[in-house]
Amino acid sequence: MSEHPGRDGPTKGSFGEAGLPVSTTYVQPPGRNRIWWLGLALAGVAGLVLAVNLNLQSGALVSNGPLSSSHAVIGDNCVACHTPFGEVSSEKCSLCHEDGTAVVGPFSLDAHYVYVSGDHTRAFRRDGEMTCAGCHTEHRGRTATLTTVPETGCVACHGIERLADHPEFSVIADSTPDDAGLAFTHIRHVDRVMEDRGTGDLEVACLACHTPGSEARGFEPVAFETHCADCHLGTEVEGAELPIQPAGVSMVDESSGTAALTLGVETLDTIRARQGPGERWALDMSAAQFDTDDGYVVKVATAHEDPWVMHNLRRLRRAVYPMGGLSDLLLMSADVRPEDEAMLYTEALATLRAYADGLRGRGEAWVQSELLELDRVAADLEARLVDRNTTLNDARFRLNRPDPRLGQTQLDEIDAFADEVAEPCLTCHTVRRATIDRVRAAQGVLSRARFEHGAHVLQRGCLDCHTAIPFEAHLGGEGPVDAALDNAAIHNLPAVGECRQCHTPDLASDRCVTCHDFHPEADVRSRLLR
Repeated sequence: MSEHPGRDGPTKGSFGEAGLPVSTTYVQPPGRNRIWWLGLALAGVAGLVLAVNLNLQSGALVSNGPLSSSHAVIGDNCVACHTPFGEVSSEKCSLCHEDGTAVVGPFSLDAHYVYVSGDHTRAFRRDGEMTCAGCHTEHRGRTATLTTVPETGCVACHGIERLADHPEFSVIADSTPDDAGLAFTHIRHVDRVMEDRGTGDLEVACLACHTPGSEARGFEPVAFETHCADCHLGTEVEGAELPIQPAGVSMVDESSGTAALTLGVETLDTIRARQGPGERWALDMSAAQFDTDDGYVVKVATAHEDPWVMHNLRRLRRAVYPMGGLSDLLLMSADVRPEDEAMLYTEALATLRAYADGLRGRGEAWVQSELLELDRVAADLEARLVDRNTTLNDARFRLNRPDPRLGQTQLDEIDAFADEVAEPCLTCHTVRRATIDRVRAAQGVLSRARFEHGAHVLQRGCLDCHTAIPFEAHLGGEGPVDAALDNAAIHNLPAVGECRQCHTPDLASDRCVTCHDFHPEADVRSRLLR
């Protein structure tokens, strides 16, 4: 303690040389328990408010906004879409939007990657690929449309934002031929249609065969019955003079070390007498269609898909490919696109059913036993076709390896004889390996884009865009047109430059989604699901 002049009595003291006064009391920090209790109280109030909001007010405080109408029914169930402390995963979306038994779901990302690449190994999502929520943004209100998506995801992967940056269509850039399996010239057919209909309008002639589909987006597949029969049905085409195969003589003689050929066809009488499976047609065919003399036969009237011609081609094919598998059940070749493999099985099933129907009138016990087995196999095949988990394998229909006992000279002889058997067919069709090439009824190009002809024909005519075949230069001419200028393998599709004439930022939309869908079209989905 020290004394200070001018003050009464002693003081507590001072601090330092300056004589600073010392506090009369000590500073005590507040107790920590009080802070903890305050924090717990605030957390309890916040939790109570959040609980009331989630249960009674649909989570308005924590939600980014109301869900769209499509998801409104699950608005109170956040975990239906959200993973705690994680993003909205595509797996959550798939619980509602995919058939769990499907190999590739109709709305899955996997379907898109398979669809755009044609690569079935892409049926599994890879790291870095877009999620459903990456494009379909929620919490934008009841009137928001989830299917209206931004193009940022497209640009991120493809690097193309506008049509001006779009590369040339691959079918044009690569000059990919359309293996249509048909010998056909557009120009001479158009000449004939214009003459028959008495019109000079080329567009009308095009639409005589290219029938718009129900939605006017594309065209119905070309079929003989609907597009060709008006002109070609009833036309009597005479075949070549063919040697008759002697009864009981095999086409390939196996008695010697090297096979010997005895080429010939079976007559209608021989086929009728045997009454084999699938030969019921012989009972209905008129003998007047044949001119038989001195060991040779000529079919004086050949119909489309003539069963007698097909029967004898099948015999030649069996001789060359004794291990041909299921090829005998097909009317034409097994050459189809991978996504059309179900077509082969459907055709084979129809043949099996026809075989079974042809045997039902037979009373032999062994026939009835075989008939039961045939019905069982057909029913099993039918069940497999409707089961989307079934893996189809077109290899069972392929003609892979010819009979090793046949030399190349003999194989060439059989091929030449097959051309003679199918001579009336060669005007339009190609025969290879004693089999008529399968006709592709529709082009498999631009299948990854959405194009609507109905919306375009109001602005431009068919030949304003489809310019690959020189109609104007050759219409009304005589004789055939050079096959290099006009054949069934020419796509006659416009290049991307034709599209750019109208689809610009100032005219028609040139955004990705104008032509492309992320998810495949319904008909493509159905093929992917197999």
